[in-house]
Amino acid sequence: MDVEFANPSAESAIPSEESFPRRTLRKRVTTSKGSSLRFKPASVSAITPRRGTSPEDSLTKKAYKQAYLQSASRASNERENRVRELKKRALAIPSTGKTPATWRQRLLMQMVYDEITPYPDEAWVSQLGVIINRSYHQVKNWFSNQRQKDARDSRQHTPQPATPAGLEASLCKISCDGRDLRLRTAALESCKAEDWSDAFFDEVVMIYNFRLLAKHSQEEARAACGEPVPDVGIPS
Repeated sequence: MDVEFANPSAESAIPSEESFPRRTLRKRVTTSKGSSLRFKPASVSAITPRRGTSPEDSLTKKAYKQAYLQSASRASNERENRVRELKKRALAIPSTGKTPATWRQRLLMQMVYDEITPYPDEAWVSQLGVIINRSYHQVKNWFSNQRQKDARDSRQHTPQPATPAGLEASLCKISCDGRDLRLRTAALESCKAEDWSDAFFDEVVMIYNFRLLAKHSQEEARAACGEPVPDVGIPS
C-alpha cells in the first residue's frame, strides 16, 4: 500500500537502513579477574611457517657453503701444485744462452702473442716452455722484448708518444682458473671467456705445434722429391 505524505519533507524523516550506525561484533575474552579483552586474530604470516627459516634449512645452507668453500680451496691448492711442478720442469730445461729461437719456437710464441695474450702468466709461460722445449726465463724474456719492440714501432709510426696503457687498453680482462688474465679480443671472439683455462690453453698450443710439425714434414718430403715447396705461410 502506498502512503502519501502531506508534507514532502516527512519522507526524508524516516530513517533509512544506511543511516543506522553499524556495529562491529568483536569477540571478547574474559580473564580470570572478570575483565574482558578484545580478541585480535593472529595474522596468516604468524601462523604459517616461513620457508627457509627452520633450523634444518639453516644447517643445510651452512653445510652447502662449507662444502663449496672446501671444494674451491681444494681446487686452488691443486692448481698451485700443478703450476709449481710445471714451472719446475720449465726451469729444468737447459738455457741456450743467446742462441735465437728456432722457427717452430718463434712461430708458437708469436701465435700466442698475436692471437691470445701478450701477457702470459707463469702458468702459461711454463706450459709454453715445456711444449717448445725452451727454458722458462727465455720464454718470459721473449714476450717482454716483443712488447718493448711493439712499443718502439708504435712510437715511430705515431708522432705523439705512445702511452704504456695503449696495449693494455686493447685487452680484455677475464677470470681463468681463479686468477685474472688479459686476453686479446680475437681470443674471445673464437672462444668464450669461461672456456679459457690452463687445459684449454695447453690444447690450443699443442694443436698449433702439431700443425707446424706436419707442415714442416710435408715441405721436407717435397724437397726430397725435388718438388717446389709452396709458401703457404703459417697454418691457421
